[in-house]
Amino acid sequence: MTPVDDSQLPRLAIFYDEASAPVFELVAAARDLCRILWLVGWSRHQPGRRMLSRFGEVMDFDGKSSTEIVDQVVASAPDGVIVFSDSPLLLAAEAACRLGLAFHSPTTARLLVDKLAQRQALREAGLPVPVFEPVGPSTPDVQVPFPAVLKPRSGEGSRDVFLVETFDELSAALSRCSPKQEFMLEELLLDRSAPGSPSADIVSVESIVDGADIQHVMVTGRLPFAPPFRETGSFLPSNLTSSDWDAVTALAGEAAKALAITTGVLHTEIKLTPQGPRLIEVNGRLGGEITSLLSRAGGPSLTHWAMKLALGLDIGRFPHISTSRVAFFRLIVAPVSATKISSIDGVAELSDLAGINSVEMRLQPGDNVDAQMGFMGYVLKLDGVVDSHAQLFSLMDTIESTLTLKWDFAS
Repeated sequence: MTPVDDSQLPRLAIFYDEASAPVFELVAAARDLCRILWLVGWSRHQPGRRMLSRFGEVMDFDGKSSTEIVDQVVASAPDGVIVFSDSPLLLAAEAACRLGLAFHSPTTARLLVDKLAQRQALREAGLPVPVFEPVGPSTPDVQVPFPAVLKPRSGEGSRDVFLVETFDELSAALSRCSPKQEFMLEELLLDRSAPGSPSADIVSVESIVDGADIQHVMVTGRLPFAPPFRETGSFLPSNLTSSDWDAVTALAGEAAKALAITTGVLHTEIKLTPQGPRLIEVNGRLGGEITSLLSRAGGPSLTHWAMKLALGLDIGRFPHISTSRVAFFRLIVAPVSATKISSIDGVAELSDLAGINSVEMRLQPGDNVDAQMGFMGYVLKLDGVVDSHAQLFSLMDTIESTLTLKWDFAS
């Protein structure tokens, strides 16, 4: 096999920070496809420049304005632009628009980063969304019925998301957050399944949009959420029936059209309610952990496909993924009122459980915890793959009985 001459490969600009996909996942996906131009310094979550420089050119925007960042990206003339988190969507859209590259338009990017504007666009298109409205510390009254969900208009990872049951609780939650942050309130959608179900009534549809062509690659299930709305893990394929699968993929496709999305990999979250599926939000980038889950289930790298799309290459049809195996990740999170981890027992035994591939300790006894951090506030992460949904849910019960965690609580 003739080695690829890297100097002849196209350059892909990646807006990168610590909230993006893992470095080695991106490097592996880019191998023999493109050279990487790492764009850093635009975020307060700064990655290690030295490590990135081993795998490509690094352009640092520390201290630069948004206009200066876009100007420098345009001047560097990459062959494609891509993001793996929501924060740089507007920067990437402006740069791609000026360069004539495949990406979301600036108008669509604004809808993708502003949950309120996105809800309005989806509602105007006649699609089912929760009742919602903007709120702030000076909002005198609200029309959304309680109980309700308070969330930032722009944000990711379930950070600063609250369940509020009264106007006083709404005011108290807003007082705990930055006054510079804008919020929206939406109705709490009822679950379709009975309490105690082994999976949550929220799924995500992973899609590839290339012009008028929309490929729905997979539907990903969720493990039950921790209060108030913190993710505890995902699995794919979902355990939906074929009719539900068709309903959520059709709704995801309509949402992409309503937001005028013409290119990119999407992660669309949908809630299953007694009244039917309801759109939660459309994310204009690859979902977190999705490539890893697909790989363990026997599929190819969706990150690689996203890069090909960003470079304007012909992507063809994404291969069919067998549903004979179920890939998962499981997050162990602290109780809402906990402030510190006191002790953790049973971690060593987890690695011996059939179906678990890896165990990652993010926090140690004595470390502080904060439920407001959402997805990124987990203590422990487990990755694995099993042969059926029944095995998955049985393994989740075994994990719970194997681990013993103790916490310090606020007085």
